[in-house]
Amino acid sequence: MKAIELKRGDACPNCGGALKPARVPTAEEYRRAFDKENPIALPPSVDAASPDQRAELGELFICEHNDYRARFASEKKADQPGGTSPAA
Repeated sequence: MKAIELKRGDACPNCGGALKPARVPTAEEYRRAFDKENPIALPPSVDAASPDQRAELGELFICEHNDYRARFASEKKADQPGGTSPAA
């Protein structure tokens, strides 16, 4: 499978729909989601990556139609290349 080079603002490569930023959980939601004794489930539209992973991998964007996901470097790191997609 060949990787597709995507840029922030590009349409979903599968359906042409808009890629919207995923909601980032609050620190409290994240802590409760990974509580070993009484975890809560994060909704599927929430970025479940740790803050360190989000800083390294970038922001998660999700297609509003088919749940396609791609990460892009944060706007603070605009000089870095765009996100990639494993889709062909």
